[in-house]
Amino acid sequence: ALECFGEEMTPIKNLIGTGKSQITMAEVSVEEAAEYATADADFTERLHDVMKSELEQKNISKLFYEVEVPLIPILVTMQRNGVKLNENILESMSISIGEQLDQIRSEMFELIGHEFNLNSPKQLSELLFTELNLPPTRKTKSGHSTDAQALEDLKTILDKGDSENADPRSYEVLNRILEHRELAKIKSTYIDALPSMVNKSTGRVHTSYRQTGTATGRISSNDPNVQNIPVRTELGRKVREAFVTENPVENVLLAADYSQIELRVLAHLSKDSGLVNAFHRGEDIHSATSSTVYGIPIDEVTPDMRRVAKVLNFGVIYGLSPHGIARQTDLSQKEGKEFIDIYFNKYPGILNYLEGIKSQCHTSGYIETLLGRRRYLPEINSRNFHLRSQAERAAINMPIQGTAADIIKIAMINIDEQLKVLGMESKMILQVHDELIFEVPRQELQQLESLVGELMPSAVILDVP
Repeated sequence: ALECFGEEMTPIKNLIGTGKSQITMAEVSVEEAAEYATADADFTERLHDVMKSELEQKNISKLFYEVEVPLIPILVTMQRNGVKLNENILESMSISIGEQLDQIRSEMFELIGHEFNLNSPKQLSELLFTELNLPPTRKTKSGHSTDAQALEDLKTILDKGDSENADPRSYEVLNRILEHRELAKIKSTYIDALPSMVNKSTGRVHTSYRQTGTATGRISSNDPNVQNIPVRTELGRKVREAFVTENPVENVLLAADYSQIELRVLAHLSKDSGLVNAFHRGEDIHSATSSTVYGIPIDEVTPDMRRVAKVLNFGVIYGLSPHGIARQTDLSQKEGKEFIDIYFNKYPGILNYLEGIKSQCHTSGYIETLLGRRRYLPEINSRNFHLRSQAERAAINMPIQGTAADIIKIAMINIDEQLKVLGMESKMILQVHDELIFEVPRQELQQLESLVGELMPSAVILDVP
C-alpha cells in the first residue's frame, strides 16, 4: 500500500500491543477493529487491480491463475489433513541417539585426555587449532570458524596430506564432532520436537506450507519443516518411518517422486544431445557422465568415479567452482577445473545454455522458468565480484529448480482433480520438493499407483522421459 499508493497501513501491534502487555482482538474497541478490518479489505481490492495489471504486463497471468491459485485449496487441504505420527518410534530413537551421543562424548574425552564442551565454538577452536595444530579456517567475528563446512574443509586438507604438522588424532576428532552434530541436530529438531507438534484435537502433525517462501517458486514448509528431514541418510529415513497411517490395517502410505527431475529439466533446457540421449537410453545419468568424463565404458565405472560425476552433474546446476568440486571430492582444485573443462567439452550444449542464461540475465536483469516464473537479480551487474558471482549462480539455478517446482505443482493440481472426479478416498498429505506422499485405502492402492504414474510424468512434457 505504501509503495503503490503512498499510504501507510496501521500495524497490528498498534491495536494489540506486543510482549506481555499484548491483548487479543476481542479486547480491541469495535471502532478500532472496524477501521483496521475495512482498511485491509479496501487496500486488498485496490492492490488487486495493480497486481493484475502487473501480471499481464509480465506475461505471467497464466502461471498465476492456472498454477498458483488452483494450488491454494490443495495446500490448505493438505495442511488440514496432516499426518499421523508414531510417537513410540521417536521415543525409542530419542533414547538410542541419546546413548550414542553420550558414548561419542566419552570416547572424545578419552581420546583428547580431558573434557570440553562440543557446543562451544571457543573451546572447539582451542582444541582444533591449538591442541591438534590444525591449519586455521576462515575467520569469523568470534574467531576461526568451526562450522560443518569448516570441519569438512579440514578433513579434505588432511585427506590430501596438506597438513603434516597436524596431530594424528585430528581426523578421528573431526569425524566424531561431525557425527555428534548430525545426531544432536536431528534429535533436537525432529525426534524430540515432532511429538510436541501433534495437534491435540486431531492427533496429527499439521505442517504449514508457503507458496511464496522461496525465490525459485519451490514450496516451503514450517512448524515442522518436513522438507528438511535428511531422507538421503539412514537416520533421516528412520525419522520418516514415524509418519504412519491412521489405520495401518486399512490404509497405507504411498510415496511418489520425480527421479533426477532437475537434471532432466537441464537436459530439456540445454538441448544437449549427450545428456538428452543418455536419458532416452535409460542410463544411470551419473554413471553415464562418469563414463563420458573418464573416457571408459559405463560398466567399468567405479562407485568413487560415479560419486565425482554426481558432484559434477548437480554442481553444474548450482554453478559449482573448482574449489567447490575439490571440497566435495578427493580431487584437487586443479583436477576439479580439469574435470569441469572435460565435462563441458563432452556436454557443450550445457555450457552454451549456461553462458546464454547469464548473458540474458545481464541484459534483462531477470531470469525465467519454462513456465515464465521470474526472478529479478539486481546484483547481476554489480561491480562487486562476490555479489555478481552470487547472482550469476542464482541465474543458472533458477530456471532449473524453478521449472522443477512448477512441474510438481501442476502434477499436484492434476492429481487432486482426478481424485475428486473418480471419487477416491486417497489423500495427498505431504509434499517434499520432488516427492508427493499419499494416505491410501488399500483397495485404492493399485488405482492410485496407476493414476500417479500417469499424471506425474505428463504434468509438463519435456524432451526427455
